[in-house]
Amino acid sequence: MFVEISYLKKCTVVVLLILPVFATRCLSAIDNIVLNESIADGQNLVSVNNHSVLGFFSPGASSNRYIGIWYNTVPNGTAVRVANRNNPVQDKSGILKFDNGGNLILLDGKGSSFTVASGVGVADVEAVILDSGNFVLRSMTNHSNIVWQSFASPTDTWLSGMDITVGNLLTSWRSNDDPAMGDYTFGPGIANASQFIIWWNGNRFWTGARWTGDTNSLIPDLKSIGIIPVSFQCDNLTCMYTPNPSDRMTKIVLDRTGSLNLTQFDPDAKSWTLLWRQPESCDMCLIYVEFMVYAITIGYQYQYQHQDLYPFVNVQKALHNETHQMIGKGALETPHCSAMVVGFTDMPRMRLPDSDNGQKLSIVEESRCESVRVLHGPGLAV
Repeated sequence: MFVEISYLKKCTVVVLLILPVFATRCLSAIDNIVLNESIADGQNLVSVNNHSVLGFFSPGASSNRYIGIWYNTVPNGTAVRVANRNNPVQDKSGILKFDNGGNLILLDGKGSSFTVASGVGVADVEAVILDSGNFVLRSMTNHSNIVWQSFASPTDTWLSGMDITVGNLLTSWRSNDDPAMGDYTFGPGIANASQFIIWWNGNRFWTGARWTGDTNSLIPDLKSIGIIPVSFQCDNLTCMYTPNPSDRMTKIVLDRTGSLNLTQFDPDAKSWTLLWRQPESCDMCLIYVEFMVYAITIGYQYQYQHQDLYPFVNVQKALHNETHQMIGKGALETPHCSAMVVGFTDMPRMRLPDSDNGQKLSIVEESRCESVRVLHGPGLAV
């Protein structure tokens, strides 16, 4: 008796049922595709030790289809990378394949294509999902010849082994149902990698501590955790981290609200444990567009206008002079300056900026003073 078996790599094998071992080799999961091969929606690539998966998925309540990477051992795992985040396939007609030029493309049922990665320059190119979660295009005969890798273009998740650089930033999802590029980005400073920064629509609103060479100087809060979960290593251009323990699944995610989340997977509970999050909350406290701050010093007022500011974040350019330093304070609304009364209230997790970002403020006569305007988002009253 004969049976025909078709699986993933377009392999068709005709064998006797009494020879199951040959059928098993074809049916086993594969970690790569090469030229003239493809995977369709419903088929996956699985890394050699079954740690990571690349395949099609739909996030949340969405019916759109995306090519994502997730951990194979995590129940209901969330994608740690999305290849076509801004170019979803509307149905399950998607196919991942190489084109004639050696580029890896996503083709939908209407004939539209999206370039996932470029493999130009390697004649024997293969696309491989590694146990680390890195998806690479490399030479089949020389694995060190990697011409493209997903770790060099992350989406919202920073994994162990991935370098975050000045030009290699995380970008949040638009929503839980939509992995398209959101409003927030995260990475090191523009000039160098001495400090972590989160931007909202291009405007800096949260900064970490400065890199001093100490493996936890960028996020000092981690020292308060019993077992420090990660250690960072940075130079002038890049930062990377090592999990503790080294084999513990760890990820740093920039979520849709602009908060950075450090989590580790608990193998006993089979769930992710949140170890650190900053800013702690952004949904509930949107203050934006314009923030006028005043400080009174001997009959004069120092005026500063700060755009696109959120509370619970660091003041990018703050009021300061020889007499007063308004540390961790934000101005309340004052309709008239002539009253010479300005109120201040505590704004948690705000501080004066680093010296290279500070700005000296010009003295403004009382007669030229304007009212303070605070525009605020939903759910907030000032």
